[in-house]
Amino acid sequence: MKIKIIGDGAFGTFLNELLAPLFEIDEKADSVILAVPISAYDSVASANRGKHLINVCSVQRPSTDMILKYTANVTCLHPLFGQRTPADKRNAIVTRTFSEETDRRSPLGENESEFLSGFSKVSKIISTDPNGIAFTPDSHDQLMAKTHVAAVLAAKQMKVFVERANDVPDEYIPNSFRLMREFVRTLDDMPQGTIESIMANPYF
Repeated sequence: MKIKIIGDGAFGTFLNELLAPLFEIDEKADSVILAVPISAYDSVASANRGKHLINVCSVQRPSTDMILKYTANVTCLHPLFGQRTPADKRNAIVTRTFSEETDRRSPLGENESEFLSGFSKVSKIISTDPNGIAFTPDSHDQLMAKTHVAAVLAAKQMKVFVERANDVPDEYIPNSFRLMREFVRTLDDMPQGTIESIMANPYF
């Protein structure tokens, strides 16, 4: 299968490396991964209207709504991992929408089915929430408001205390503070576009 990855930031570059052994990376591919901040979603989707667009945004409802204005062929997948995540800890949430008429999932399209099959070789695919109910963009965002958003906010607050202790020699730092400092560093590693997307969560 041929795919195109739009976005040359930290996550787009990582996806390129991760998926190159499984897919043919081709600038002219009809299946396009949007590895960009949510602020770029509308313009990137507009430039690729009618194609199979793959939404990997950290917030799903707003980004999905933008994409659906330009194509009906959409795969909604949120990879819950980055470069530092061990291969056996990679999870990704599929957030496909229900048909309002039938209250049932629309069948997988050929491109979507092939993409998810390939992606499942690098990540566990999760399609149901903790109650066993199929994820939608809304239910995904409600869950992520409790986890993703909370982690970013907590790290931002803790960073103030970590920076205040920059002059304290390491031998005077208790392990509890050392753990807090490590947690704050995860925020420093997170691309700004990812933070922007996480904070666009409508349930925050």
